[in-house]
Amino acid sequence: MPKLLIIDDNEEISSLLKMFFQSREITIYTAFDGASGIEKAMKLNPDVITLDFNMPGMNGVEVYDELHRRPETAGIPVIFFSSTLLGIIQRMITDNPRVRFLKKPCNPRDIERCVSEMLAMPKLAPPPPPPAPKNQAQIEEQSQTKAPKDKPDEELENWVE
Repeated sequence: MPKLLIIDDNEEISSLLKMFFQSREITIYTAFDGASGIEKAMKLNPDVITLDFNMPGMNGVEVYDELHRRPETAGIPVIFFSSTLLGIIQRMITDNPRVRFLKKPCNPRDIERCVSEMLAMPKLAPPPPPPAPKNQAQIEEQSQTKAPKDKPDEELENWVE
């Protein structure tokens, strides 16, 4: 079942969206501020995020920028769903086909269509795991094998020519 994360400080709107999308067999998660939204996005890896602009703490663009900086969440489609003038938000976001903008209030069918389009996008591959930490012996061994060996002066002259 697809997962939708709603990041919006307005609990009434979050509840309405939750009821609307649960009836469409989408699992809904909510966060009421930017910091908890980022935390939930990292933990849950939702398929789509709806994001308000005006929130306490971090605004929606700051949340988006933080999510976009993290490889684990950078590919998650985001729908800015806000009463703020959308042109202002759009100028703050670099062009990204995985971002949409909807003005509150809107027809429920518009947000349903937008979420459906985002869910239809191919998922981006997760980032590769970080390399395992090396112990000191491996680091020393690797640096010895990669270090150039000293060459006699006459061999160096041939390298320069």
